[in-house]
Amino acid sequence: MTQLVDQLVADRGIVMSAPRLFARRASSVLAASLVAATGLAVATAGPAVAKSSITLHADARSVAAGQRVALTARGATDDFGGNPVRLCVDERAGHGSWRTVDCGAEGTLRVSVRAGSAGTLAFRAQLVARNTHGRFVVDRTSQAVTVHVR
Repeated sequence: MTQLVDQLVADRGIVMSAPRLFARRASSVLAASLVAATGLAVATAGPAVAKSSITLHADARSVAAGQRVALTARGATDDFGGNPVRLCVDERAGHGSWRTVDCGAEGTLRVSVRAGSAGTLAFRAQLVARNTHGRFVVDRTSQAVTVHVR
């Protein structure tokens, strides 16, 4: 076998002994295998993804002043381990600031809000929890739902 390799090396004009040729090829194959295995391990491991979802639904898009708007919020998360998570519904009249209407445990929260005066009301739902430092952290916020008050 060694004679055959030496003959091939000599025919091609390669100045390398057979053991050195095998060592170089073996190290190249080993390196390529390690790179491929590492890439495969990184590709299959993937990032850790927490599961969170939140939705908000209003039963009407337009109401008369004085009427009630029924809202249903649904939300859950596993971002905070065993820490309790609150599901809150916020309201904003016109371009004012957001104010909390009601909060409850994560899952489903049903709220009824009376529309005061003519204009636009916006509602949003938020998942809120305490982090390890005891501070409130917003995990998710739903899309705002607008209701026109006539």
